[in-house]
Amino acid sequence: MEYEVLNHNNAFCTVTDADIEEAVKSGEPLPRAIVQAMGKTHDDKYLEYMYPILYHEVNYMRLDAAQGIINLNGRKGLNVLKEKERSIDSSTFDEFPSEKAVLMAMIIRIEEGPEGILRYFRSEDGVDLVKYCLLCYYSSGYDYKEEDIRLISVMLREFIDKKLKRVKKVHREYWIEFIYCALDSLWVAVQETDILTRMSDEASRKLVDVFQQILISKATNDMKELMSDISKGMKRDYAIEVLRSLKGKTGEGNARRAYKKALKHFNITEEEL
Repeated sequence: MEYEVLNHNNAFCTVTDADIEEAVKSGEPLPRAIVQAMGKTHDDKYLEYMYPILYHEVNYMRLDAAQGIINLNGRKGLNVLKEKERSIDSSTFDEFPSEKAVLMAMIIRIEEGPEGILRYFRSEDGVDLVKYCLLCYYSSGYDYKEEDIRLISVMLREFIDKKLKRVKKVHREYWIEFIYCALDSLWVAVQETDILTRMSDEASRKLVDVFQQILISKATNDMKELMSDISKGMKRDYAIEVLRSLKGKTGEGNARRAYKKALKHFNITEEEL
């Protein structure tokens, strides 16, 4: 198979299974592209190569390794992730991105599932920075299930509703960032899986509803662009509802182009909506 990944220059490149095996046999330090590709294979035989990279001198390599572990087999790699998290001082919560916060979010997801993530998100206790990282593991190579899409939908809705005291106090800038990152997680799911076409009608309905709530909450053009892109991976009827809600609201630029591409994808014109 081929995997589209980032190299050390943060540029996209393609890595094959043969490339991975050749890198392993060489015995040389694994470059970023190989580490990312390993995490996309879903073959947990590569876990052993991820563990030492959690202690790499470069931050993005450590985060790539952590993502690779949760992609490959988070349950099997749980103790290693916990050991790494414990080794990081709490003072690093002030850093961005906070490696400790990301690892804590991953550990909660592995140990307690979506229910645990929601409990932590809704709790008045815990670390606020971790609460903003609770969807950070939804990245390229993650094996999305319907429960993941439901979780993202619920957290989006609760962030929009602003019923939680903590969320009420969130500055608009951080509110936008959280919504955008959650939508981006859904876009990754569309790019790499067909989960939005396989999930239940109930889950699809809730996703449409939350998209409509985002639009009411003064969605940015970036959000509208993502919603148009995501619609292409949804069941047709629900996608048309999303596009109908976006009608006349995309303005110009990237959001408008993404909207027109989505209409073309479903072979429908704006006038027919």
